[in-house]
Amino acid sequence: MFLIILVLLFLQAYTPVVVAGPTSTNYVVVVHVNGEINYGTELKIQEALQQAEQLNAPLLMIIDTPGGLVSSAINIIKMIKNSRVPVIGYVYPIGASAWSAGTMILMATHIAAMAPGTHIGAAQPVLYDPTTGEYRPINESKIINPLIGIITGLAEDRGRNTTAAKLFVLKNLYLSAEDALKYHVVEYIARSPGELLQDIDGVTVKLDIGVNYTLHTANAQLVVYRSSARVFIVDALSDPIINGLIATLGVLMLIFGILSGHYLTIPLAIGLIILSLLGSGFNVNAVSLALLVLGAIALGIELFTPGFGILGFTGIILIALSIAMLPALNPNYLVSPAYQAMLFWTGVGIGLALGGFTGFAIYKIIKARRLPPRIKTIPVETIGRAVDDISPDKPGFIFVEGEYWKAISNEFIPRNSRVRVIDKKGPYLVVERIEEET
Repeated sequence: MFLIILVLLFLQAYTPVVVAGPTSTNYVVVVHVNGEINYGTELKIQEALQQAEQLNAPLLMIIDTPGGLVSSAINIIKMIKNSRVPVIGYVYPIGASAWSAGTMILMATHIAAMAPGTHIGAAQPVLYDPTTGEYRPINESKIINPLIGIITGLAEDRGRNTTAAKLFVLKNLYLSAEDALKYHVVEYIARSPGELLQDIDGVTVKLDIGVNYTLHTANAQLVVYRSSARVFIVDALSDPIINGLIATLGVLMLIFGILSGHYLTIPLAIGLIILSLLGSGFNVNAVSLALLVLGAIALGIELFTPGFGILGFTGIILIALSIAMLPALNPNYLVSPAYQAMLFWTGVGIGLALGGFTGFAIYKIIKARRLPPRIKTIPVETIGRAVDDISPDKPGFIFVEGEYWKAISNEFIPRNSRVRVIDKKGPYLVVERIEEET
């Protein structure tokens, strides 16, 4: 069942959604930057940019965020500056905001726009204390000055107000859409993405790589980027609460497994600890490889142990998570899309077949274990042979149905005589003598 859910997640993750529009060969890739900016946001922007560069289409980044990690914002800024297509930043919908790290990302975009009733600014860095849930503003010049240099440099490159950009960090300045347009912080105010694409149609943008790009967005088709399973997992594990719970659970399970002797739980504990590293910015590919190796080891050990227990399930789950976090391949640089589709569906078919067989086998094992025992505990009416002399006051052993039983009788039965079991009293079988056949 887990594998089937994973396959369905893949089908949803790697299928772009094309919003129907007028017939045109022009595209605009749309990506939503919602919630906290973290390592998952980095991966999302990276994959969306790759898709936009494949289509040679501008990337429309719809922003609504309270901010997030400074390191993630800086990495996203690097992606935008090295992009081969224009990146359009748009604070939307009405009432949305792009605070802190969101403001820095908006300042890096080639075209910045806002919807009426939205706000940007308040970019002073803060330190979050997870034990108390409090935020403490950072005023150290070693941290503040580099951020001021980054955001003012972006404003200067894009021809925007460098003074306002500096005050975003230094004084927590925040601006409405109207004020941002008035002070030349953004270039456009639009009520909807469609209106914005109409406004910027025909605009020529100079990319940081030195290439001029003319936008043809008036009748373009919108390709909405959906997060892959890789992005979804990293984004979820980047949440401080979820990450802390997984790390704590993994450490406790590891200690419990070592101290109690339940060593079968150790691979699962190590897997949880490795997953928690994603929330600390650890390399996703390295984590995926580690999970793959750990899952293969767990399945290998399971092959040499009787039954199918926790090690088997742990191996399957870890390998499935490892596959889910593998990066999507770019067919333009490796193989043709048709050949990649064939490989993908072949893998899906094999995965479904193996998953179905595994589920059927587990079902049969559980069903067999729940069946009542069918062993005949009292061999009544069976024929055996006396091993000892048996009399009413002297019990002895008999051999019947391949087993030794203690027996009593109302008559004297010499050893090696044939006997028939007629009853059972307490721990003894009651037998009678059978005459030998000539």
